[in-house]
Amino acid sequence: MKNKFGDLFIQIISVMIGVFLGFAVSNWAAQKKTNTQLQYLEQHIISEIKINQQKVTQVIDYHRTLRDSSRFYLQQERIDVFKPNFFRGVNTLTLSNSAFETGIQTGLINDIPLQQIQELNEVYTQQRAYEDFANLLLSGLITMDFEGDEMAMRKILLFLSVSMTDVVIKEEQLLESYKKAIQTIENTSD
Repeated sequence: MKNKFGDLFIQIISVMIGVFLGFAVSNWAAQKKTNTQLQYLEQHIISEIKINQQKVTQVIDYHRTLRDSSRFYLQQERIDVFKPNFFRGVNTLTLSNSAFETGIQTGLINDIPLQQIQELNEVYTQQRAYEDFANLLLSGLITMDFEGDEMAMRKILLFLSVSMTDVVIKEEQLLESYKKAIQTIENTSD
């Protein structure tokens, strides 16, 4: 009887060790897969941020020119002969957020360190605010009176001057938050 109990005990211990090792290997493989997916997510987010950063960098000088030109023409005594050759539309941007949204939808964002998540939330919140403002800007511009008389032109110039000031401020803030987010992600990923 003692022999049978010892054999049974050895079999139970063997099974328990096998099950434990199976769980350990399974957890290791799952963690490795998650880490790989997380690295891809971080790479895609950095790439997305850099593309958005490049878009803003390409358009900010035009918005500064538009702001400064509209201010210049507002200071002129007569603007009824003014022809806005500096104006090529407002050129506001639509910025990408698909990598960040994918991270949220897959739940991988939860595995990113808190500091990175805060930086990313700041970036994408500012992008949303920029796009919302751009939509308001376009709505306001569409409702403007384009009759061509001096008073209508002054209103348009004033609108552009104020609006482009805000657009440039938002773009400068975006560029700063892009830079900060990229640095944070790259420094904590190393």
